[in-house]
Amino acid sequence: MTLKQCNHNRGFTIMIALIIGTVLLVLSVVLYTFVSRQYTGMHIIVNGEIAHFLAETGINTTIGTIRERIGNNLNSGTKAFEKLKDIFLNSKSLDNICINDILGDSWNSELKKFSSEVDKTASIEVNVYLKDFKPIETNPGVWCDSKAVNGWLVIESVGEYKGSERKIKIKRAMNVFNMVPGVMSKFTLYLNNCTKKNENDYNLIRNDYKGMITDGPQPLIIYNHATPEYPVEPGNIADILREEKESDVWKHRGWIWLKGNKTRLNLCSGAGDLGEIFHFYDVSNPNVFTPVRFATPVQSLPDSFFKPITLPWDKSNESVKNTPYRFWHSFILDSFHDRSKRMQNEAMYEGDVLSAKERNYYGAKSSVLHLFGDARQGYQSRTRVIGPVYSAFVRFANLEVKPEEAEVKEIFENQDPKPIYLLRSIPEESYNNSLDIKDFMWRRVGGPLLKIGMLFKRYEEYANLMSCIVEMPYVESYNTMQDVYDKKVNRTFPTIKKVLNMDNEGESLISRDNNVFYKGKPAIEDSIKIIRQRVQDVVTRPADFWKKYLNENGELELNNVVVIENTAREEFIIPPVGSPQPLVVKGGGIILLEKGNISLRGISLADTSEILTVATEDDCRIRFESTMTNMVDIIAPNAEIDYGSKFELFGSLCAKTIYADHRFQGGVIRYRAAQDPTKSSYDKFYKILIAKKDSYWNE
Repeated sequence: MTLKQCNHNRGFTIMIALIIGTVLLVLSVVLYTFVSRQYTGMHIIVNGEIAHFLAETGINTTIGTIRERIGNNLNSGTKAFEKLKDIFLNSKSLDNICINDILGDSWNSELKKFSSEVDKTASIEVNVYLKDFKPIETNPGVWCDSKAVNGWLVIESVGEYKGSERKIKIKRAMNVFNMVPGVMSKFTLYLNNCTKKNENDYNLIRNDYKGMITDGPQPLIIYNHATPEYPVEPGNIADILREEKESDVWKHRGWIWLKGNKTRLNLCSGAGDLGEIFHFYDVSNPNVFTPVRFATPVQSLPDSFFKPITLPWDKSNESVKNTPYRFWHSFILDSFHDRSKRMQNEAMYEGDVLSAKERNYYGAKSSVLHLFGDARQGYQSRTRVIGPVYSAFVRFANLEVKPEEAEVKEIFENQDPKPIYLLRSIPEESYNNSLDIKDFMWRRVGGPLLKIGMLFKRYEEYANLMSCIVEMPYVESYNTMQDVYDKKVNRTFPTIKKVLNMDNEGESLISRDNNVFYKGKPAIEDSIKIIRQRVQDVVTRPADFWKKYLNENGELELNNVVVIENTAREEFIIPPVGSPQPLVVKGGGIILLEKGNISLRGISLADTSEILTVATEDDCRIRFESTMTNMVDIIAPNAEIDYGSKFELFGSLCAKTIYADHRFQGGVIRYRAAQDPTKSSYDKFYKILIAKKDSYWNE
């Protein structure tokens, strides 16, 4: 081998060695880098796991405290919960609100101390949020409640360790809505098909002149506003009387809906115990009820009433005398009564003032439904009545006779009792101009010898002013009461001012401030629809419901919207058999019974901020078994109210009809004014319902 060849081989070997060395160096660097990254990655994973552990620690150590400070996830009454309710009722925006300050987040200082013991770089922070809340009732044609929302209650825990961060969220669905469902909250009484047979279905009561029941069924008296004797939320008498002076007072009281065919309600006699006719009486003295005389508007009088007429007086056996008389006209409005101390039967027709035709058509019985309450000031229930409802009452026509000559005037006015000239009811076929108009008691009092034809040219003029039974839209009777509060000296009939006209199921508006809750023709089915949207729990049988929601003291702690399926159609008895009466409600809510009858034996509210609603769409029977007060709203548009015990309901009643016959015991319905959506008191019935189960998110 030559020297040249030897040098060439050495160079090649050195080059190979350099290449191998370079490769080894690169491999070493790569391996070192890989090992370093693996080491770093392992630390990151470990650090992340520690951060996750810290985040879990935050959740586990604070969740009990947070839920305790909120309350029992329901309408607990804790300070924090009251602040939460204030947020939902008064906040214009609910976009991701942190509520640590409301709950008092002392846990974060404790978590900071704990994490520092783990490592100087470690930290734990737990925050509580209201997130993603949206309105759930937005259609004013069904029900629009701007404060009814749902969203999430979020507990968010962030753990950090040596630069690694982990986040854990626990979310629970939260619903906020009012426990008074929909349209029914504005109505005292809502009958979905009130007349099954004929328009006189409810004219059943036999009563005397004083409004005392003589026999037969008892009345159902309805108060559409607070009164001083309310079992809860009694009204202040001064405020009530002040409110009654307003002509639009009906806007602020419970309404009545009597749906179906025409319904005639014969108004009860007198202004005493039953008080249906109170708006035709002077009630300034609660112990004395004086009939009010209504002047006939001048434009309704014939021409003969505008100048004196010279006529012979009725004392013609003493002397023949012609003397001038002036005539006016008025009505005394009274109502239906069947008996009195003077007559055992059909007392309202004595004296033949009203015709036999009217007697046969209207009968003498009064209505079992008393929509205007009683006669005492502060109790009178002027209200809006919706539907084809008519009132019928007796109109006694008085011919006012005023002698112009002083001597005759003195004789005339010294009579005791005063002369009464009633224009009796005469059918057209019996009318003629030669009929006499005399003193009601056929006395000779110095009055005129008067024939009908001297004042009236034809029957139509006389019929317009004679005694008869008047039938008119029920709410127009309301207008005569307004004259009392306007202190009209001369009240006329019909009244000049129309405060409220007949509402034949027209469009209604329920609103407060800028929120329109409802606009349209009220349909009770909308209230049921709202209830179904709000359901939070479902049970199978009534027994399951009581087992779940009765506490150890036998009190109802509901705080929920619950459906009872009840496919076996067991009777839903409230309170259940074997439980104390009345049922005490500590936490209100809504019960929707799918099937079966309902029996009520007394319900009492432990707190005025609570309200209980029982609803059903079933074609069933609702029976009141006890005289105890039932503080509950009943929504049952296809149910019949059956006679049972005399009852008192504090709330609203919706049914298909009331089965009234001679056994009906009657009672009282008192509208709960606080549940009226047009009043701020409505807000106290909102509840916050938080789901029982959590959802987890890890980030």
